[in-house]
Amino acid sequence: MVTKMKEYKLVVRVGDLIEVGRFRNLSTKIKKIELDENGQPVIITSKGAKKLLSCRLSKLHPGSKSPKQILMEKRK
Repeated sequence: MVTKMKEYKLVVRVGDLIEVGRFRNLSTKIKKIELDENGQPVIITSKGAKKLLSCRLSKLHPGSKSPKQILMEKRK
């Protein structure tokens, strides 16, 4: 079932943990938030600059389990 929304507010702060990488499995912390030449938000992390919405916010995950915890549960 798809839920239609008219608005979705997202609060992103310096210091939040995010998951980046091809499979969104590398945790990193937001150091700075800037705008690029097109006025789009860019987050600066210890892994480099990323577009704001090309990452997954850890605080929005249900349960907030780390990738290692998920793998250990699958092996049991």
